[in-house]
Order: sequence, then structure tokens, then C-alpha cells
Amino acid sequence: MTKAAPVCGNPWNLEHGGCAALSLPADESIAAVARAQVRGLLNSLGLAVHNVHDLAVMVSELATNVLQHATAGPDVPGAELWVYQRGGECGRDELVVKAFDTVRQWHPRTHTPDDLLEHGRGLQLIEILANGRWGHHPSRSRLSSPSVRGKATWFAVPVSRASHGRRHPAPVDEPHAMRNLQALLVQRGVDRLAPREELGVTVLSSPGDLTVWCETSTFRWCARSGETGKLPVTDITEVCEQLVRLHEAMDDRG
Repeated sequence: MTKAAPVCGNPWNLEHGGCAALSLPADESIAAVARAQVRGLLNSLGLAVHNVHDLAVMVSELATNVLQHATAGPDVPGAELWVYQRGGECGRDELVVKAFDTVRQWHPRTHTPDDLLEHGRGLQLIEILANGRWGHHPSRSRLSSPSVRGKATWFAVPVSRASHGRRHPAPVDEPHAMRNLQALLVQRGVDRLAPREELGVTVLSSPGDLTVWCETSTFRWCARSGETGKLPVTDITEVCEQLVRLHEAMDDRG
């Protein structure tokens, strides 16, 4: 997979779709590194959140949860931190922060009394501070081989630009947008979707599994499970994430 250049002198890799990805250390420095790098990224990109302290707490908890429950072995790729924007409710953008690890199963963090004193209430804090905007799903690595499978644990908070208004829109030309989406999916190891035309609409499809349409500046998709979705082309990173999630979930079910 082609690696992008670091963002604004920071050790982040920036994908074409706008997701910044960072390798995390597999030691006790993981939370401090994650906090510092997310703050630096926001400053570099001119983004602002309402409560930086709450953001730092949630980033720390994601990173600590990975260290305690999904620490990589010597021959396993390490954890990754992903950050990107997507359209949120009421027309306001959200900042999405995800921690990827290579343990497929979901093991919610548990605490001893000492843990509660030292680390707080863990994922319950994310639930509260993110107003329920958090979760986890199967996924694939961004920074190592795309064949590396695991899960992503995420939260989302409102975000705004310190200047220049909203993020720049992605190209709305449907064939162009679909080519960009296919390239992002192939980078993540999802290469079963083939392009075709259907009544003048650009389509990506894997017969019987997943079909994606792009028309009127909107991506739509339908999976074998019956799950459907729709997002504007400006949210191409989120669309890619949803399709990788569906792809992995279908593989898990066989």
C-alpha cells in the first residue's frame, strides 16, 4: 500500500480521502503519545473542538484500552490511531478518532478499584463525553499490509475550522468520485468490487455481496445482509470505512 507523506511535519500519514493515520507505541507511553499527536494534528489542520480536555481524555482511553487488551506480539503489527472528518448531525462536521488493533474480538475494558483511581471509568467516559457517539467494528490496517485484520474502536465529536469555513468538498463528478473510492478500497485490501455502468449510473459491485452506486453527488450501498447506507461524496473516507466494515463482517460470517 502506498504511504503518504507526513502531515505538516508531524509523523502522521495522510490518505487521499483525508484520513490521518499514526503508529502507536506498544508501551506505557501510548496514551501520552496519542494525546500529544492528536492535539498537534488539530493545530496543523486548523481544526477546533469545543472541549480539548474531554478530547484528550477520550483519546487517552482509546489508547490505554488498546494497550491493556490488544497489545501486539513480536510478530504482529502494532496499534494505529486514525483521525478524519465526516459530516455530522445538524450540518456540523464531526471529528472521528479511531484506534485500530489486531485483536478481532471485542473485549470491553474492565477495571479493578485501583484502575478506577488511576485511569477513570474507561470506555464509560467515552460514552458520556461523546454523548453516545462511539462504537467498534471489524476493520483492516491502514499502515501495514492491508491483509492485516482486526477491529477499530472509535468516538466522534463536533469539530469546526478555526478559519476558512468548512472543509473543502471532494469532486462531485460521479465517475471520478467512484474511481477515488475504489482506489481507497483497494488500498485497504477490498478488491472484489468491480466497476460497471447501470442505466447511466456508475456502480461498484461484487455479485451477491455488496453493491455501491454513485449518483447526484451521493454514494449509496446495499449489502447481502440487507444493510443499506447513503452519504455525500464529500464523506468518501466515511463511506470507505463503512464498506470495509461490511466487507469484514461478511467475511466473518462466511
